[in-house]
Amino acid sequence: MSHLPAIITATLGAALVFLVQPIMGRVLLPWFGGTAAVWTACLLFFQVCLLAGYLYAHWIGRLARSGRWHTVVLLASLALLPITPDEVWRPTPGMAPLGPLLGVLFLSVGFPYIALTATAPLLQARVARHGATQPYRLYAWSNAGSIMGLLLHPFVFDLRWGAVEQTAVWTTAYLVFIPLMLLTLARSNPRPSVVLDPGPVPDQWTRLLWVLLPATGVVLLIAVTDALSFDLPVHPLLWVGPLLLYLLSYVIGFAGERWTPRALMVPSLVIAVVVLVWVSSAGWRASWAWQMLGYGVGLFLACYALHGEAARLKPAPGRLTSFYLHLSVGGALGGIFTGLIAPAIFPMHLELHLALLVAWGASSAAWLRARRLHTPLANAGPVQMAFGLIFLFVLASLGDHIHRRTRGDVSLYRSFYGALQVKHYRSSDPRKAVTNLLDGRISHGFQYTAPNRRREPTAYFARHTGVGRLLSREGPPRRVGIVGLGPGTLAAYARKGDTYHFYEINPDVVTVAREHFSFLSDTEASIEVFVGDGRQSLAMNSPQAYDVLVLDAFSGDALPAHLLTTEAMALYTTHLASGGLLAINISNWHLALDRVVRFHAETHGWRWRRVRAKATSPFGPFLSDWMILGTDEAQLADLGKAPATSTMPRVHWRDDTTPLLPLLK
Repeated sequence: MSHLPAIITATLGAALVFLVQPIMGRVLLPWFGGTAAVWTACLLFFQVCLLAGYLYAHWIGRLARSGRWHTVVLLASLALLPITPDEVWRPTPGMAPLGPLLGVLFLSVGFPYIALTATAPLLQARVARHGATQPYRLYAWSNAGSIMGLLLHPFVFDLRWGAVEQTAVWTTAYLVFIPLMLLTLARSNPRPSVVLDPGPVPDQWTRLLWVLLPATGVVLLIAVTDALSFDLPVHPLLWVGPLLLYLLSYVIGFAGERWTPRALMVPSLVIAVVVLVWVSSAGWRASWAWQMLGYGVGLFLACYALHGEAARLKPAPGRLTSFYLHLSVGGALGGIFTGLIAPAIFPMHLELHLALLVAWGASSAAWLRARRLHTPLANAGPVQMAFGLIFLFVLASLGDHIHRRTRGDVSLYRSFYGALQVKHYRSSDPRKAVTNLLDGRISHGFQYTAPNRRREPTAYFARHTGVGRLLSREGPPRRVGIVGLGPGTLAAYARKGDTYHFYEINPDVVTVAREHFSFLSDTEASIEVFVGDGRQSLAMNSPQAYDVLVLDAFSGDALPAHLLTTEAMALYTTHLASGGLLAINISNWHLALDRVVRFHAETHGWRWRRVRAKATSPFGPFLSDWMILGTDEAQLADLGKAPATSTMPRVHWRDDTTPLLPLLK
């Protein structure tokens, strides 16, 4: 028979499998605070569902009437369409996020996704039983379809439709896929006379490598995506790029051994190790372009070596579904480790370095084992020594990474929302001793510990900065709302009779502000801290009539774009008193956020001032950049001259779309 229908069906199914991932992540990102862990949880969910789909394909592929069973499953999945999440599932502020996030994903897309993931192994098994000699090539076509699906998201879906519309378009495409799959199943009934050669029984070490190699690839994928989100906004564009490179490595790996000679794979892994260690050490000091290039090259080369080794271990066609089942077990374990285990046992991000150690160890074991089985090593000593030296290099970089983050008096916190470090710096001069808060790689403020200096505003919030000049004004008691707590520095401006409301999504930040800093406890004003996403908390509250509403969530790390959209701005206006001012901290190394804020100002008819300042600190200068918006020009007059007309492009952020490329510096 012609295998063209199977190729078309497998390609379309794989495209839908990987297209739905950024779509669902995009829809749910603002539901769960816009944090990078939303995508990590999505990858965990989809990897586990991939395992479920491959397990189902492995089971059903052994049945005589597998086509009929799968027909029933596909038709049953129609009952769960469309995949658009119901608003009643949206979490309330303060709710533990991981369980609800996984639950929403399962209820909205779980069953159709599992049915889709069974497509490639099920069709390959049926094609093999129909007499094909190279069923694994269908896997390469499947991965090519996955790449097509990922490319469709940023270049078609994200440009043409909003997030909810994207789920509707995907649902329509799924309705097209089902009859195509049913037709392919009908045309590919296995020949009873064809008995697949199971080949030799794989030993336990081969099966272990079937699991370990793909597991390490998934950990690298998630770790690299997380690392990119430390300094750039959490955005589907940053999800698609690493996932695309990850899949491309699978396509090349399973295209045939001539594409994965060990003369290329071993040097590729060496280069990957060096590049990833370098860019990880450079951190925010590297520009966004160098970060994306370095992480991208390192991820691709490492996964190319890992998946090339996995493809070389593939068994005879008779054990095809078992092989894919092991690969999917590895992928699921990688997702579970990165999404559940690592945040629980590591107080900082160590996954990238650990994955490099395992990647090097697993690839070395596979290479040396193959050489022993097929070409005995006459001079194994130098080869093993070379592998050992690289392993020691990665181990040393891991040790240096841990040392730099734990040296001195340090307290570490990690949760779904990120990794925090509180560092206490002693000094022979008591006036210079400070406590510093880092979220990821960015300092979010510090406090002098000397009694006569601890109420001194610091960092982005010093008295000569935009927000400092605004909150230093004399006058009657005022109501101030602040999205983003940090150490609680802005409480230093609170006077007796004032009311300050802080909105903070990360409970660990609240703990840190109360246990390691004294800004909140030192003030005589009325202070209240609301735990939960700032936008959701404000949406659930009645109008607060704030004289000043401060947005301090964009200075680095995983930037929550949903706090700076048109819909968010409309919400903020309902919470401002007559003549109230909106202060936005746009201090950011990589993004020109003023283009977004200017658009909103012009849309709402607001006046605005931009106040740039430099604050000194024991760690070097803090470059402060604030935009103050309001309807009353007189309220802004003392902050500087009215801005001149600018030809710089304005960028419109909505809940459905947040363009990133026009903002990159």
